[in-house]
Amino acid sequence: MKPADEFRLMELCERYADEKLSAAEVTALEAELRADAEARAFFAKALHQRAELCFDDSWHAAMSATPAPDAGHAEPARPAPLRTPWWRYGITAAAAACVTFALVWLPGLRDGTVATLVRAQQCQWAGSSLPTVEGARLKPGMLDLMEGLAVIRFDSGAELVLEAPATVEVMDGMNCKLRRGTLVAEVPPQAKGFSIDTKDAKVIDWGTKFGLSAGEDGKYLVQVMEGLVEVDDKSGAQSKKLEKGQRVDHGWSQKQMHPSAGDDDDAEPSRWQPSIVMDAGDGWRAITTAFGRGKDSYIQSSDKAPHDFGTHPFFRVKHSRDTKPDLNRKGYIAFDLSQFSGRQIEDAELVLTIEPSELGFASFVPDSTFAVYGVLDESQDAWEESGLTWQQAPAHDPLQPERNLPLAAKVKLLGKFEIAQGINRGTRKLRGKDLADFLSADTNQIATLIICRETNETQDSGLVHAFATKENGTRSAPMLRVKLR
Repeated sequence: MKPADEFRLMELCERYADEKLSAAEVTALEAELRADAEARAFFAKALHQRAELCFDDSWHAAMSATPAPDAGHAEPARPAPLRTPWWRYGITAAAAACVTFALVWLPGLRDGTVATLVRAQQCQWAGSSLPTVEGARLKPGMLDLMEGLAVIRFDSGAELVLEAPATVEVMDGMNCKLRRGTLVAEVPPQAKGFSIDTKDAKVIDWGTKFGLSAGEDGKYLVQVMEGLVEVDDKSGAQSKKLEKGQRVDHGWSQKQMHPSAGDDDDAEPSRWQPSIVMDAGDGWRAITTAFGRGKDSYIQSSDKAPHDFGTHPFFRVKHSRDTKPDLNRKGYIAFDLSQFSGRQIEDAELVLTIEPSELGFASFVPDSTFAVYGVLDESQDAWEESGLTWQQAPAHDPLQPERNLPLAAKVKLLGKFEIAQGINRGTRKLRGKDLADFLSADTNQIATLIICRETNETQDSGLVHAFATKENGTRSAPMLRVKLR
C-alpha cells in the first residue's frame, strides 16, 4: 500500500471514530474495505492503535501507586516496575474488533442491506427495484441487467458475476434467485451453503467456483470450475453433487444449439428482412443477406455438430482453448452483388448486429477482436447454407492448426472490429478501402466473407459470440452498404 493511501485511511479512521464522516463517506469506506483485504487489515490496525492511545489507565495507576514514606522510617525497598496487565490488551483489542465489526457488518443489520454492487462494467439496466450505481448497498430486491457485466458481493463473502441479459433476485446474505440468464459464482469457505434458486432447481455451493445458466422455462445448466456444488432438481429427482469439471445440463444447451425450436409466446414481432436493394441516400445503396442469392451460416470444429446452422437466427463465432478444440466456430456470409454489376464501388461498409447467444460465460472472454476476411477463390462462392460443414467450407481445411481462422493463402484481410467484454447487443461496422477494393474486384456477382474471433478465452466454456442472420425475426440481418461512382 502506498504511503498516500495509508495516510488517507489513517485520516478516515480518526474521522470515523469521531463520528465526523458523512453517510456517503461511510458507504464508500465500507465498499473499499470489503473489496481490499490490505486496506481492511491496515484500517483494523489503525483502530487498534487509536484504542491503545485513548485508553485511560489513570485509575489503574492510582490504585497501583505506593504511598510516600514517613520521615521517621527507613527508605522503603524500591517497588517493582509496573507491568501492564493482560486484560488491558484484551480490552483494547476487543474495542478495535468491535469498531471493525460495527463498520463492516452492523450497517447492513441496521438498514436491511445484505450485499454490495461492487462493479458495473458497460452496464445498462431495465426494471430493477434496487440501486444500480457502482458501490451501492443492496437490500432484498430485483436486478435486471440488459447489457454488460455486474459484480455483486454478498456480506457473507459470496460473489456473483452477472452476465447480461440476466435477472437476479437478492434474497438475503446467503440466498438469491436467478430468474433468467447467466452468472458465475465464487464462494469462499466462510460462505459455504450459499444457495441460488432457479425455476426448476436449487444450487447449493460448498465453497467453490461455478457457472449457472437458467431460463424462465425451467431449463438450466450448472458447470463447476472448482470445488463442490449440490444441485437439487425440484422435479423430485435425487440431488446431484458435482466436482471440478462436471456439469448438469437440464435442456439448456439443447435449447441454445437449436434456437428456432419451440414456441415463444413472448417473442417480439417479426422484423421484415429486406430482400431488395435499398437507397440509403447520398449515393449509398444497401443490401442484406436476404437479398437475391445472399446467405449466412457458420461452422463448428466438431463431427458431432448439427448441420442445420443455416436455419439459425444467428451465426456463432468462437476461438476456443486448445483443451476444447471442437468448440471453435467461424461465420460465413455472402452478398448478392448483381445489382452493382458494371459499376465502380467507391466505398463500402459492412454492418453486423450483435445477438445474445447465451452459450458460454462472458466472464471468461476479455475484450475481443474480430477479423473479417474475403474469400479470393470465386469458385467457392457456390456454398449452400444446408451443406456448409467443418469438412466442407470455403478457404478452410478441417485439419488446419489454427481452427479459428481461415487459410491465409485463400483470403484477404478486410479489417477488424472490437466487442468489449459483456456486450451482447448493438451493431459493429467495418468500413474502408480494403473492403471496397475486394468488392470491386468481384466478377461473379457474389462475395463471400468470413468472420473470425482472434481473442481466445481465458478458461474453458468461454462465451460464444453471435450475430443476427436473415432468419432472425427481431434483429437486422448482415448488411452491406456501398457507394457507387
